[in-house]
Amino acid sequence: MIVAREFSFDAAHSLPRHPGRCRNLHGHTYRLQVWCEGTVDPESGMVVDFADIKTAVQERVLDVLDHTNLNDTMENPTAEEIVRWCWDRLQGAGLPIKELRLFETPTCFVVYAG
Repeated sequence: MIVAREFSFDAAHSLPRHPGRCRNLHGHTYRLQVWCEGTVDPESGMVVDFADIKTAVQERVLDVLDHTNLNDTMENPTAEEIVRWCWDRLQGAGLPIKELRLFETPTCFVVYAG
């Protein structure tokens, strides 16, 4: 079974290696989806508690990235690099993460499964 939760954060970035306008400082409201997979525990009736997902993402991702310049955290903060950074941060949280989806705009997103 898959259990997912979505979060959003606002951040600015510039892409120093981009040949176009994205080289300039600009911002996005990012949406991060955390997809967890596992079997339902017969005792709790859950794969993972939604509250545990929220706590891990808040402490390990949102508290670090929300309302910041992402270039202060990573050298070339493309959507691909941001989602990989999020994955690495969440690996120690004990969640059964299957994949992450990071939306940079409502129609542009990346999917990462480690």
